[in-house]
Amino acid sequence: MIITSRDNPNVKRIVKLAKRDQAKKEGLIYLEGTRLCEEALASGQKPAEVIVTESKADWAKKFTPDVEPLIFSDNVFSKISRTVNPQGVALVIKEPESGDEIPFNGDGKDIYVVLENTQDPGNLGTVIRMADAFGFTAVIIGPTTCDPYNDKVIRATMGSIWHIPVVRKTMDECFAFFDGRGIDTLATHLKGNGLGAGDLKLPCAYFIGNEGDGLTDDTTSRCRKFVKIPMRGRAESLNAAVAASIIGYELSKLV
Repeated sequence: MIITSRDNPNVKRIVKLAKRDQAKKEGLIYLEGTRLCEEALASGQKPAEVIVTESKADWAKKFTPDVEPLIFSDNVFSKISRTVNPQGVALVIKEPESGDEIPFNGDGKDIYVVLENTQDPGNLGTVIRMADAFGFTAVIIGPTTCDPYNDKVIRATMGSIWHIPVVRKTMDECFAFFDGRGIDTLATHLKGNGLGAGDLKLPCAYFIGNEGDGLTDDTTSRCRKFVKIPMRGRAESLNAAVAASIIGYELSKLV
């Protein structure tokens, strides 16, 4: 049956879930777009709801054969859509259970990136993608870092959000964990040695701060080492995700 009324109870329910605040309250994530949905399914995410237009009914049969889809008319789908040009494919999935504990391999090769107060979804998504690419143990986000299941974050990860643990912790919890396991802690600072001077060692956790203000003084002072990224040009600073990626690449070479 094709749902053609915008007043249908199923439509009203999905409209609410398409808003991140409501989905978050229910422990759910709304995904839209063919690629985004296929990436989630390929990574083992199980759909709680499948929503497609009539022209995408075959997509649902192919990719989610065990779930009866809600089939919306194009007009109705446009009501739930969060994109300018809807592709007619959407999923509602459960938020992954990252657990309360920070993962630890204990093989001397653990690498973590900690985002203290990163606010830009694109930056967070890029860092998650980078950490996945370089084989990090986990991405840790502070209490004031943006929601990792924000639609813009998920898109920026290009599927990596499903591949690597993302754990939310306070800075106190982070330092207690790292110090208790002999994990080097690293902050970027103008007083640090240039990256590549031989100061890097594993296991290691490095901290990235707010896009405008950087790391807080308290977090910086608690790190065991400072490093800086040498810049020969005239730029005052680097984008947070770029800086995180440069340091992450250097650390990955030690594995």
